[in-house]
Amino acid sequence: MVRQAVTLVGGDPECHLVLPDDASLAPRHARFEENGAGVFLSSLDPDRPVERNGNPVLGAVRLAHNDLLAIGQTRIQFQDVIAPHQRLHPSHGLLQPTTALLAAAIVVLELVLIVFLVDWPTRIIRPETEAADLARAEEVRATLAAEKNAETGTVSAAAAGSVVVLPGTEPTPPPAAVPAADGGAVAAPAAASNPPPAIVRVLDQADFTPADTNVVLVDLPPVSAADPVIAEAQRTLAEAVAAAQFADYAQAFRLLNQIHQNAHGFLPAHVEHARLLEQRGNLDEAQQRWTQILGIAPEGSPYRAQALQERERLAQLQKLQSQILETPETPDLDQLPRHVLLRSPELQKMPADADIAEMRVLNATLELAPDAQLFKNAAIQVFITFYDADPDGNAQPTRAITTPSPIALGKVFADRRSVPLNATYVVPQGLREQELRETGRPTEYYGYSIHVYAGQILQDAFAKPKKLRALPIHVPAPASEP
Repeated sequence: MVRQAVTLVGGDPECHLVLPDDASLAPRHARFEENGAGVFLSSLDPDRPVERNGNPVLGAVRLAHNDLLAIGQTRIQFQDVIAPHQRLHPSHGLLQPTTALLAAAIVVLELVLIVFLVDWPTRIIRPETEAADLARAEEVRATLAAEKNAETGTVSAAAAGSVVVLPGTEPTPPPAAVPAADGGAVAAPAAASNPPPAIVRVLDQADFTPADTNVVLVDLPPVSAADPVIAEAQRTLAEAVAAAQFADYAQAFRLLNQIHQNAHGFLPAHVEHARLLEQRGNLDEAQQRWTQILGIAPEGSPYRAQALQERERLAQLQKLQSQILETPETPDLDQLPRHVLLRSPELQKMPADADIAEMRVLNATLELAPDAQLFKNAAIQVFITFYDADPDGNAQPTRAITTPSPIALGKVFADRRSVPLNATYVVPQGLREQELRETGRPTEYYGYSIHVYAGQILQDAFAKPKKLRALPIHVPAPASEP
């Protein structure tokens, strides 16, 4: 047998292992599933059980080496064959030389670092050494300037080097001596008679207030941090989104309700709540949640525009559901397009408690066929109907509490190729007694049917027992608008 994750055995041509010559074989008779714990065998048709070592298989059982399996009239011996490992001769290659070179480089680097650490105090310039060097440099500079002044006869500019001279305020050079008639020298007119430069007059006439550089800074208001309530709401919303991604919808809704209670105006939580309600097929409550957003979001808010758009879209979707035609005849699986496939529907009965007399959970998987590219953006709807029956075997849709049908999954295959499908059937305490009083006939659980639509095209169908497929598809009446 070829080992793969899931292997279906039966008479259906789409099974991985087809046994057409066995008349006692169901279309999908058994399933082999391999995971990390081993290979497990499950029976897919309760009316035609599978035997393992002479014992019927009631659930998923792990197979052991040399188990004898009876699938219809076919006998199979399961052998868990593991290919022997080939003994490999060790080859050092370049690993050891490379490791040796790397170790030698590390040792050399450590030695250089140790030498530096030992010698580093001698390589540091101390503050007193730096001050002495600067003083010596000033002395040398002054000596060189004095020697230059002695040679040229000019005044040293070093003394005035720290004075900032503004343009137009340069000191006026001393007046030159005018030769006298007798050969002597007469002093030039006093500098006071010369008009002062324009920049000096401007500075004299201006009345500038000196700048106070000791002004105490005003304490500005601190940058406001995020509102603790909003910050907590954001963290809780992230937890709710993560819970929904792992299909823990009960935890997701609990966290969202916690946000609504603590921060009622936190609109992202309301948007996520509406999205999850629609994903779970509860279009009425999703419509109500968008209505609440309309009452909270301010005018001009993008949340308000989104709420108006989503309410219109949900109204059109509810109208579309009511227009889907009911098919009185039994759907022929061979004639269905089967772009969307229904896989592994299983019903599990849960224990009763003080409030619930009976509870069943239906789990299945929807898969997109490999060649169904045209339908990856189609809106998927799933009609799940649970049936009860009276003592005469007359089946009718149950009055118990069930997952709202149809379940509108939207364009769920736009970014994935499989999606889990879940539905519940809950009988509260006292419901059966109430039905007996009203109808005079007792009822009990009978079965369920599943019809998968892409747009308005039926893709796949399943019913247990099979005769429920002959009944019309039950389309609940659309809820009246408030």
